[in-house]
Amino acid sequence: MKTKFIPFTIEMIPEASQLLAKRHWRNQKVLSILPERFENTDVAKKAIKLIFEEKNSQGYAAMRNGKMVAYIIGTTTVQPWGRCGWVYLPGSALAEAENVETLQDLYVLLGDNWVKRGVFIHHTYLSAADKDLVEAWFNLDFGKERIDAILDFSKIDIPEIKVPDGIHIRRAGIGDNEHLAGMSHLIFRELEKAPYWHPTPPEEWAELRQGWGELAEDKGVNTWLALDGEKAVGTIASWAEKVVDSDMLVDSNMFTLSVAATSPESRGKGVGSALAWTCLAHGLDQGFEYCHTDWISPNLAASRFWPRFGFKEVAYRLTKNINPMIAWTRK
Repeated sequence: MKTKFIPFTIEMIPEASQLLAKRHWRNQKVLSILPERFENTDVAKKAIKLIFEEKNSQGYAAMRNGKMVAYIIGTTTVQPWGRCGWVYLPGSALAEAENVETLQDLYVLLGDNWVKRGVFIHHTYLSAADKDLVEAWFNLDFGKERIDAILDFSKIDIPEIKVPDGIHIRRAGIGDNEHLAGMSHLIFRELEKAPYWHPTPPEEWAELRQGWGELAEDKGVNTWLALDGEKAVGTIASWAEKVVDSDMLVDSNMFTLSVAATSPESRGKGVGSALAWTCLAHGLDQGFEYCHTDWISPNLAASRFWPRFGFKEVAYRLTKNINPMIAWTRK
């Protein structure tokens, strides 16, 4: 029977939620650290509804014999570096045993619509458990850009934390705004280097500086500082992530670790490791069972650092950059 590809409508959400719930059930069997709640079709339904109702969202479904066998839903945004299309984790699913080519064909429809509108940077999130789908997207000229990972505290032992000589680690608080603001450039300066070459326009720097500085007074964030005398040389932060219907990775027994940075002159001395273990130990003491974080895979320092703590890859953001010349060479 021939497969029909049709625009996705809100009436299709219940049927799509069954595909998503079954996909997550299969993923959870491979990656048991994933939250179980998305195996429930009602939860999956809420996730799909949220992303489909986002501004500038659209999607397509593959139908065969009157039954949905795959769907894809994406949305577009304007970022400082370009117009971007996004397919989030709840934004695509494939029936069990269905050929991955069906989802590739759905992307052709969605991606072509984006390109016609001048959206030349395409992102899709996929579960690390769906290895065949990841390979299928590689064959569409996508590359791995971001890794989401989860640490299971039952699988690791927190070691005795070794703080380098001359370094003091403490919680950040009121009055540490300048310490934190002064390190706001560390991550984006790292990302602009080879082999990622990702720009952060100067127009964004002041906002980043302000945001980092405000961490000092944010009671919902646990921020740690590494100090060499009176100079801040490293930081890390964590918080209990709010559980939302569209986030398939975060659960109530999990906290998120982020904003981890060490000044160049202090790298390779154990400052980052001491900060990370301090942050993880604090999360464990608070009763959390898991920790979630993410890093940019072409940021080689991060890609080689975080797996050493026991983080397991659970999802990927794959990215495709399209030559904008297609806008005027295509007829």
